[in-house]
Amino acid sequence: MPKRFALLFILLTTTLFAQNYERYKKLKDTTIHSKNLGFGKKISVTVPVEWQNGIKNNFPLIIVFDRQNKRSHNYIINTIDYLTSNEQMPSSVIISVESEQRYRYNETQYKTSDPSGLALENEKFIFEELIPLAEKEYKASKFRILIGHSRYGYFTTSLFSTRINDLNGVISMSPFFFQKNIDLTDSISKMNSLSYTSKKYYRFGIGNDYPEDFAKMDSVIKKNIPNPFLDIKGYRFKAADHNATPGLLINTALYDLFEEWSAIQAEYSSTRQKDLSIKKSLEQKIVSSYGTKLNFSIGVLNGKGWFFYNEKQYDKAIQAWQILLDTYPNFSQGFLYIIKAQIQLKQNYLQTVEKFKTSLVNSELYTEKEKQELETELQEITK
Repeated sequence: MPKRFALLFILLTTTLFAQNYERYKKLKDTTIHSKNLGFGKKISVTVPVEWQNGIKNNFPLIIVFDRQNKRSHNYIINTIDYLTSNEQMPSSVIISVESEQRYRYNETQYKTSDPSGLALENEKFIFEELIPLAEKEYKASKFRILIGHSRYGYFTTSLFSTRINDLNGVISMSPFFFQKNIDLTDSISKMNSLSYTSKKYYRFGIGNDYPEDFAKMDSVIKKNIPNPFLDIKGYRFKAADHNATPGLLINTALYDLFEEWSAIQAEYSSTRQKDLSIKKSLEQKIVSSYGTKLNFSIGVLNGKGWFFYNEKQYDKAIQAWQILLDTYPNFSQGFLYIIKAQIQLKQNYLQTVEKFKTSLVNSELYTEKEKQELETELQEITK
């Protein structure tokens, strides 16, 4: 390859794999030595920009397998960022797990199919090591989604059936459903007779590689799973290559999972809805549907405050921004907005100024330059 084309390829690849997110930041890359698997697992931890220690918020946990496949992995993370930025899904903690080629077959294969399989050990790694670490160190909530491709599509599908009480959703891309002595379509079918306290989501997408598997699973779902708590759907991309299915499935699947959450928070943000006390009942609707609390987004909570401010309902604007700050105390701008409303009401705002300064000192949401700009904005508002 001529040098100039080699350089162009490197530049394009670097741009493609660059990690520039609107609503997320890379927290760390690290390695966990798994006592269950007996070898190290490389992981990346990506968190929302509003994430920081010392704040009570917990966030949904999304575990994305096959970190080593950079193109599909980065597309998945960027899709999460895109949907979060557009208020279509809640801010989440994302843990990406790498699978080395030398281990990938064994760690997704069960001993009933191959005596060398380590799938059960991998399951223990996920639920006894990785998830507890995410909850302890990275503020992950009890809401959990697994995302897997190919062999990890197969493995995550099996976990959907065996660990359903520990999961809220699985997105499986280019999975297969049959291995020696294992039929996952039968395992999924048997889930219909179980009882659930909240809805469980399973989305799978298959391209041109496993058409028979898709047909069998699709038939099982349509004929044997009327349980309203099992939200299961497959997508067939007839001409799609094996490695194209992650990009084709991930956006629709994530939207499906969080469509109800988005609709519920839209009830709060609606301009026709002016009762701020409704938030409590809406939060209960989320818990009833998803089994755990999922916070409204900063954008929606902030927008409610600005709606009332622009309507000159300054008391309600202050209430709305206080609701925002109760959930996101490091969103220091909220205090500036309250000060603006207090000025309109000719109220004393000195205590709010002190709260703003304390929040800004402790907040990790802003760069030092942004903090200076907010200090300048305070001076402009109060001069």
